[in-house]
Amino acid sequence: MTPSASARNRLLRWLPALAWMVVIFLLSSRSGLHVSEDAAVDRPIRILAHLATFAFLAALILHAIGGRRAPTARTAGAAVLLTLLYAMSDELHQAFVPGRTGRLQDIGTDLVGAVIGVAIAAMVLTMLQERRDVAR
Repeated sequence: MTPSASARNRLLRWLPALAWMVVIFLLSSRSGLHVSEDAAVDRPIRILAHLATFAFLAALILHAIGGRRAPTARTAGAAVLLTLLYAMSDELHQAFVPGRTGRLQDIGTDLVGAVIGVAIAAMVLTMLQERRDVAR
């Protein structure tokens, strides 16, 4: 029995999000990632990296859940929640990597990134949906 085209498409939509999760996992497995020994330089860059990384993941998850349609509050919330759960697992993972620590503060930063990513993706998907509706 072969999966329907719809089920296959849903599965394929998850591949980018899963691939990005692998990238995050691999980066989290590396000991002592620092841009600079100066905390005044390193910390802001690390914060921006967390925001961007998890914003991108949340946008990919939102697309995986809802496809090209404008998201609902439910799909947006699910994308943020799934991203938050992955952020929590990422920090737990880092707690076991030599030279790394799991930090609650990073989870908060990742959550903010997830909300930003979902908001931007929702705006883009909504605009695209409106263009498709007008073209019909």
